[in-house]
Parts: sequence; structure tokens; C-alpha cells
Amino acid sequence: MKYMPRLGFDDGMARIEKLYGLMDPCRLCPRECGARRRSGETGFCGAGPVLKLASWNAHHGEEPPISGTRGSGTLFASHCTLGCLFCQNFPFSQLHNGQETDTAKLVKLLTLLSRRGIHNFNLVTPAHFSPQLFEGILRAREATGPLPVVYNTSGYESLEVLELLDGLVDVWLPDIKYSDNGIALELSRCADYVGHNRAALKAMFRMTSGGTLVLDDDGIATSGMIIRHLVLPERLSGTRASFEWLKTQLGTKINISLMCQYFPAHKAHGRPPLDREITHDEYLEAIETVENLGFENVLAQDPEEHGGA
Repeated sequence: MKYMPRLGFDDGMARIEKLYGLMDPCRLCPRECGARRRSGETGFCGAGPVLKLASWNAHHGEEPPISGTRGSGTLFASHCTLGCLFCQNFPFSQLHNGQETDTAKLVKLLTLLSRRGIHNFNLVTPAHFSPQLFEGILRAREATGPLPVVYNTSGYESLEVLELLDGLVDVWLPDIKYSDNGIALELSRCADYVGHNRAALKAMFRMTSGGTLVLDDDGIATSGMIIRHLVLPERLSGTRASFEWLKTQLGTKINISLMCQYFPAHKAHGRPPLDREITHDEYLEAIETVENLGFENVLAQDPEEHGGA
């Protein structure tokens, strides 16, 4: 099945103008900090008026329907709306490393990625820079051709923003990190994660006709939803409660990516139990939980490849 964008240039730019309007005062994420970003003010995430990119590349380490054989055109945005003390990308999410990138430069980067034969554009932690990123994608389309857009997110999202992105995003790749707000506050500085995350997942599910993952002839996702869950030591990620909720609200046919790649990073060192990798038994328990609940489409990882103890 050949991919075709859902929104044309004019309709897409109309959405993007509304996204820019949500940037000042900023309410692009559920924190709604109100920072006047166009005047140089910054809020919780530290993002300013200009897109900052930490890296861009053809990435081969995503789920098979995302990376395929030629890689996913991954753009890592600097800054983050969460503050995970164990973040593996902390140099740019928490320390804000990266390079300011205007629209003209972004279009050039996207064009270069497309010439490498990537399957899609994959926007990582994009919410706080969603206006700039999507403007670049629309303006680059004449040079890049139509490519699916993957929205790769922590799952802490504003419903108002998601509605504007409906038709601009093709594949939703959200996390379900926690089932307990107390743990979310302690580990990610986010006291209201669970409610906003679950509302966002339901919205993405609705926008993709029940989360159905549509693949092209090469097995690459052109639309749909894959929900990621990173297993943390000593059940801190609340796997059972999260998947019981998913089963009740979204059903058991949704696509799940169950990840075992946790390792202590950033501020996790010296903070038991986060100061160690997860064990094989902890990961196998998570797999058994998801399977026993009846989920039918689960992508699991090999603990031997990801360092499980």
C-alpha cells in the first residue's frame, strides 16, 4: 500500500500556525507553564523560541515496522517535558545539549535524510518543538517526497496539541511509563503523568481507527500506533496495572513494544533499585503478565542483547 499524506500543505500550515499560537504563552504540554518563549522566556523544559536538535540520523534500532531495512530518519529534539532521573538521553534531554536549527536548515537535514532512503521521519520528544518540526516537514515535502511521520513520545501530551497533529502524524509511538503518580513524581518530576498519559493514549487510539497498524508492502508502518513500556527494577513501572488499564480501555489487539533495555544513567547511580539493570526474571515476569492478560501483538526484546542481569 502506497503512503499518501492525510493533509496537504495549506491545511497542514493552518494547523501549524495554531501550534505556534500555543507556544507563547506556552501550553504545548500538560504543564501549561505559560512561558513567553518567543520573548526568550523558558519554562520547565528549558526550550526557547528556536528548535534545538541533539542529533539526526538514519536509525536502525527502533521496532522493525519503524526501522525496517533502511532505517528511520530520527531527529532527537533537545530538552524534555519530563525530568526522568534515569534518562539515557540526559545530555540533551536534561542538560540541553544540541544545536539551534532554523527552518531552512531543518529542511536541508530532512532532505539529506530522505536521500539516504529512510522509511520515515521519526520525531523524538517533539512536543515542545512541534510547531518548528512540522513546519520543516511540510516545507521539505517537495524535496523529500511523502514519507510517514512517526511521533515518538514519552506519552505526556496535551490533548489540544494532539488534535492539531491529527493528520500530520501517521504513526504514534508513545510510552506508557507509569501507573502511579507518586512514582512518576519521584522518578520523572511529573505529578500528573498517569491521567494525561492515559488520555493521550485514548486520543491516539481514536485517531488511528482503534490503533490499527497499517504496513506497506515492505512491512513498514504507514499509520497506526505502537505503545512502548520500559520495564524498571522492582516493578516501579507498574506493568500489571498499566496493562490491565490498556486491556480495559483499548483492548488486547493493540501493538505493544515491551522493552528490557533499562540501565542506570544520569542520576540513577546510587539510588537503589535504579542503580542496577533489570534482571531476566523481572523482564520475564513482565512478558508473562502481558501474555496472561491476552495481548496479541507484543514485540519483546532479547535480554541477552540488552544486558539484563
